[in-house]
Amino acid sequence: MRRRPGRATESMGAGVTLLLCALLAMALVTAVLAWRAQQAVAMVERQHQASEQLRSLNQLMIALLNAETGQRGYLLTHRNGYLAPHAEAVSELDQRLDELTRMLTARAQHGHLERVLALVRDKREDLQRGIDLSRDGQHGQALALMLSDQGKRDMDSLRGELGVLMAELRDERGRLALALAGDAGTTRLVLLLGLSLLLIFATLALWQVLRGNARLREAEGRLRRIANHVPVLITQFNRQQRMIFANERVRQLYGLAPDEVLGRTVADVRGPAAGDAVQPYIDRVMAGEAVRFESQSDIQGRHHHFEHHYVPDLDPDGRPRGFFSVSLDITERRESEARAKASERRLVVIADALPVLIAYLDQDLRLRYANATFHEWLGVEPAAVMGRPLADIIGPTLFLQREPHLRAALGGRRVQVELSSESMGQLRHLQNDYIPDLQADGSVAGIFALSTDVSTIKQAQLQLAELARTDELTGLPNRRELDLRLAMAMVRAQREGWSLALLFLDLDRFKSINDEQGHAVGDAVLQTFARRLLACVRATDTVARMAGDEFVILVEGLNEPGDATAVAEKILHAMEAPMELGPLQLQVGTSVGVTLHQGRSNLSATQLLAQADAALYAAKRAGRQRYVLHPAA
Repeated sequence: MRRRPGRATESMGAGVTLLLCALLAMALVTAVLAWRAQQAVAMVERQHQASEQLRSLNQLMIALLNAETGQRGYLLTHRNGYLAPHAEAVSELDQRLDELTRMLTARAQHGHLERVLALVRDKREDLQRGIDLSRDGQHGQALALMLSDQGKRDMDSLRGELGVLMAELRDERGRLALALAGDAGTTRLVLLLGLSLLLIFATLALWQVLRGNARLREAEGRLRRIANHVPVLITQFNRQQRMIFANERVRQLYGLAPDEVLGRTVADVRGPAAGDAVQPYIDRVMAGEAVRFESQSDIQGRHHHFEHHYVPDLDPDGRPRGFFSVSLDITERRESEARAKASERRLVVIADALPVLIAYLDQDLRLRYANATFHEWLGVEPAAVMGRPLADIIGPTLFLQREPHLRAALGGRRVQVELSSESMGQLRHLQNDYIPDLQADGSVAGIFALSTDVSTIKQAQLQLAELARTDELTGLPNRRELDLRLAMAMVRAQREGWSLALLFLDLDRFKSINDEQGHAVGDAVLQTFARRLLACVRATDTVARMAGDEFVILVEGLNEPGDATAVAEKILHAMEAPMELGPLQLQVGTSVGVTLHQGRSNLSATQLLAQADAALYAAKRAGRQRYVLHPAA
C-alpha cells in the first residue's frame, strides 16, 4: 500500500517536469517562429519594393525614348504636333525622376542609381535645349545637338547603368525568393520539431497527471497553471468525445467562461461545420491512432488556421478512453505564406505583362522558366517545353545566333547583344541581355535571359535618319546632306585633280505664285521644278533643295568648264515649257549661278557656295531666266 502513493508522487513529479520542458520548448519554438515571421514579412516587403523599382526604371526608359522621339520629330519636321507627345513624355519622365529620387534615398550609397539620375536629367536638359534652339531660329545648332555623338554616348551610358541597376534589383528579388523558400522549409522543420516535442511532453505530462490520485491535486493545479501559459490550445476529451479539460488559451480564444467549456463537443465549441470536418480524425484517434491535421474556423469575427495533434488516452488495458488534443494557432504563419504567394503571383503577372521575353536557362541551356511573351513570340507554351534544351525549342538557326553569347554568360560575363530573328513569320530586332546567375561561391547556376523587341525603335531611327538628310516636300537631299556630299566631292577632286561645279538656282517670282495661287500650288511648282532638274543631270550628280525655292546642283568629274554651262543652258531650256498643274498652266522661269572648283584649289565648301550664290544674284540683276558663271577659282 505504501508504494502506490510513492508511484503517484513520482508520476506527478515527472508530469511537472515534462510540462516545464514543454513550456520551455514551445516558448523557444514560438520565439524562433516569431523572429522568422518578422524576417519573412520584411523580405516580402523588399521584394515588392524591388518589383516597383524595376517597373519605375522600365517606365523611365520608355518615357525618355518617347521624349527623344517627340523632340526629334519636331526638330526634323518643325511640326508642333510632335510637341504634345514630347510634353507628355517629359511629364512622365519628371514623375519617374521623382520616384528615382525617393529610391535613391531608400538605397543609400548606390552609385549606379546616382549616375542614372544624373544622366537622365542631363538628357532631359539636352532635349529641352534642342527645342529651345529650334524655337529661337537656330535650327542648325538644334539639329547638331540632336545628332551629336555625345547624345548617343549618353544614351549608351544610361542603358548600361540602367541594365546594371535593374540586374541588381532582379538579383536581389531572386535572392529574397530563395531566402523565403529556404526560411519556409526551415520554419516548417522547427515548427514540426517543436510540436513534436510539445506533443510528446504534453501528452506524457497529461498522462502522468491523469494517473495521479487525490493526494496530488495540488500538484495537478500547478500543472494546470503551466498548461494555461503554454502558447497552444490543450484539451482532453472523454469516451463520449466531450471536453473534460481545456487550458486558459482555449477559453480566451473562444471567449468562454471556465464552466462553459467543460462537457462540450468540438461541434458545440467550433460549430457544426467544423465539427463535421474534424469528426473523421476523432474517429481515428478513438480507434487508437495518433493523428495530425490542419483545420480552419471563423472565431469571434476572425478566420483562424490550426495545426492539431490528437493523441489517444489509453486506459491501463490499452483501450482508448478519450483523447488529448494539442492545437497550435498557425494563422500568422499562413497569412505570411499567403502574402508571400500573393507577392509571387504579382511578380508573375508583372513578368507576363511586360513586353519583354524573360527566361531562365540552367547550366545545360535547358529552359527552366519563361513568361507569357515566350508563347506570344514563338507560339510555344512554356509548360510544354520546360526542361528541354533551348536548341530544340527555337531551332538550330536561332540557337547558333545566340550560342556564343550564352556560353560567354555561362562563363560569368554579362552579355548584351542585338540580333535579328524571324519567328512565326515576323522579323524582330531584339536586344538580348544574358545575365549570369552567380552563386555565393562564384559559380554560375544558369542564365537570366531578357529579350526586348526594339523593332519599332530601329524603324524610327531609320526614318529619323532619312528625314535628317532628305527634304520632305521634294524628296531631294537637304542642306545637311548636300554639305556632306560636297565635302566628299571636294576631297575626291583634290585627290584626283579633276574639276567640279556648283549651280545655285531659284525660281523667278516664286513669291507671287505662292501669294496668288496659294501654298498648295507653290508646293506643286517646287515638286515639278525638282523633277525637271533631275531630268537635266546625270544620275551621279546631286540635286539638293537648300530652302524655300533655292536649289543647288553638284556636278563632278568635269572635263572642261563648258560642261557646267551646258548643264545650266539645259536647265533654262527645260523651264521654258509651262507647268501644267490641273487646270493651271504656269510659266515658271529660273536663274542660275555657276561656279567652278579646280581640284587643286584651296577654297572651302562655304566659299564655293558663296560664289555660286553671288553668281545667282548677278544673273537675277541681269534680267533673270539666264545663268552667270563666276570666274573659276
